[in-house]
Amino acid sequence: MSVSETELRRAVSVLDQYRAQLETFQRQQEVLSLSLEELLRAKETMTRYKKAGKGAEVLFPVGANAFLFGQVEDPDHAIIGIGSDVLVQEPIPKAVERLDARIKSLQEALGGLGSRIAELDTRVSAQEEFVQSVYDRISEGQAQAVPGKPSG
Repeated sequence: MSVSETELRRAVSVLDQYRAQLETFQRQQEVLSLSLEELLRAKETMTRYKKAGKGAEVLFPVGANAFLFGQVEDPDHAIIGIGSDVLVQEPIPKAVERLDARIKSLQEALGGLGSRIAELDTRVSAQEEFVQSVYDRISEGQAQAVPGKPSG
């Protein structure tokens, strides 16, 4: 195997690694986006629940675009998870603050991940160009080495 062929194999291997990493980042971005949407929906539901007032008939989202009929019993309090499967009852404004903090954290994570994806995408493009140039160099060398073929 020639030096150029070894170089090509290494370059393709690096390209494959970059592409796999890019795909992983994109999947993470999708998961974070779904989590963000869920938090935004929860915040909106709490806000509307409080505004509806005691005794109001409401639809409760239960996920998968499905809803249950219900009636507002306590428009001032919500039950919210605080981690490790621990739930607490607290005033809705405090619960919304907690959700806002989570939303901000996810948005920051998405921003950072977006930057890494853009950087890696640039690397993938550069590596693709490098692989193509090595391949072209090998092809030109083989074309010149074939007897009876005019060079150039």
